[in-house]
Amino acid sequence: MVEILIPVGPKDRVDWVERAISSAVKQGRVIIYDNSEREDLSALIDKYNVKHVKAPRLKKVNMAKLRNEMLKYASDRFVVFLDSDVVLPEKGAEKMESSLKKGLAFTWMHYAYSEEEINVPLSPGEENPNLGCAALDLDALRKVGMFDEKYERDEDVWVYSKLKKVGFRVGPTEGRCLHLNKVHSREDLASSLEEAKRNFWRSKYDMMLVLDGLTDVTFLTGYGYYGMYYVLGIAGAFFYPVLLGYVPLVALGIRYYRGARKFLYNLIPGLALAISLPYGLVYAYLKGRRRKESG
Repeated sequence: MVEILIPVGPKDRVDWVERAISSAVKQGRVIIYDNSEREDLSALIDKYNVKHVKAPRLKKVNMAKLRNEMLKYASDRFVVFLDSDVVLPEKGAEKMESSLKKGLAFTWMHYAYSEEEINVPLSPGEENPNLGCAALDLDALRKVGMFDEKYERDEDVWVYSKLKKVGFRVGPTEGRCLHLNKVHSREDLASSLEEAKRNFWRSKYDMMLVLDGLTDVTFLTGYGYYGMYYVLGIAGAFFYPVLLGYVPLVALGIRYYRGARKFLYNLIPGLALAISLPYGLVYAYLKGRRRKESG
């Protein structure tokens, strides 16, 4: 059975952790990396036949560093990552391990945010890598030096881009994992605005990838698409017919998101991401220069 690594942190919900672990213990040898420093979560974990690793809380959130620490306890070549607010579907771990055995170095299952979405097939072009429900070939990861800890967030996009650049195969496994935390779901105005708030700083990691030569067109299309809303708006202020360009642009978005409502809830964080591009580029440049100066 494959090894399944689950990180448990200080802000995790007990009921979500319980569902995540329950789905995992049926499918593999589970290792819980627990840096929550919470007695209630520790007691819950100890109810299961799992390897319970207790670790001190990180002074600053750094997901790349956390995953490197977790992997010190892995003993197999193939490992599955499962976040503590994600439920594995039946045979999910087996399917992802099978993808690795067929030659992928990194694979994942996309998220569903409700039971009804679990069986929804992948949309054309839907390729959003995550490490909350994923599997990695550690031999491949070691060849690229493990996770780069300067990427405190978006380490999933980094590992996707890094492995792909050096010639490894990466891609999704058919199926979806149930994400219990709907904060990223963009299913209502509140979650859409919350995601928009996060997207104001997310661009700095995307631009770090650009400056590191890890640009992937898949992840830059969002900047192009949502950036066009600003371009058309500015150009339209001087030449009104340009505003007609919004018609095909909006139609494309509605078609991609399969409805006007879902499109609107994705438009808000998308616009936030696009307008934060200058900040992200400046941040990434200055951080890269500081790293070079410090040796």
